[in-house]
Amino acid sequence: MAVGVLAEFIGDAQLATTVSELEHAVEGHSRGDLQPILNASGISPALVRGALLVRQRIGRLSDVIHAGAILLALAEILEPGETLKRPSLAAGNDPTRPFDVESDVRIAEFKLSQWQGRDAARKRQTFKDLVHLAADESGRKAQLYVLGERPIRFLRTSRSSAAWGLDRFPQTQSVFKEHHFGPLSTEIRDFTAGPGQRAEIIDLEVVLTKVFQCRGEASSIGLDEAVDRRVS
Repeated sequence: MAVGVLAEFIGDAQLATTVSELEHAVEGHSRGDLQPILNASGISPALVRGALLVRQRIGRLSDVIHAGAILLALAEILEPGETLKRPSLAAGNDPTRPFDVESDVRIAEFKLSQWQGRDAARKRQTFKDLVHLAADESGRKAQLYVLGERPIRFLRTSRSSAAWGLDRFPQTQSVFKEHHFGPLSTEIRDFTAGPGQRAEIIDLEVVLTKVFQCRGEASSIGLDEAVDRRVS
């Protein structure tokens, strides 16, 4: 019910466009004029209640995205006879399971945020995961799954230093030093081309084309960014 009310209000328009139209619609009007405008635009107590409920539950929605995408990917990529350990399917980190996916064949991390140009935190998280994958000494194949070309281009071309990429992660800085990956002044692109080659960087949009070919629909109703903030 809450999602239905919210979806009906947003419709096919960009949410920012809808809000801008409302701003213009009420300009110059007084209290007595507002109710017809509210009725025509769909603004109601039910809409606000629904939006509050969706916002409250959206963290759970990120878990659905994370778990669903990983499981769909596993159905495509697992080799015959490959056996999984318990995966970490919820968004966020579980300290008892260092990687999202572990099997007798591979270790893998999944980054499911869509990069939109304000991505400093996403860049740091992605680089941190690459360092941990590169540091693994189990001999299993290491894979980093990301969404689209932007994360891949960042890792392969960024001249930002490892110190910048890991400045929020002191434990990963220690891993970097312990494995002799070079000074923290090393550029991210050089790490990716060097020790980072231990991990294969894979565009999940290519693996799961049936899912992500329709992702633009989420963006068109303005929900993408709200969910992205909660998806690792």
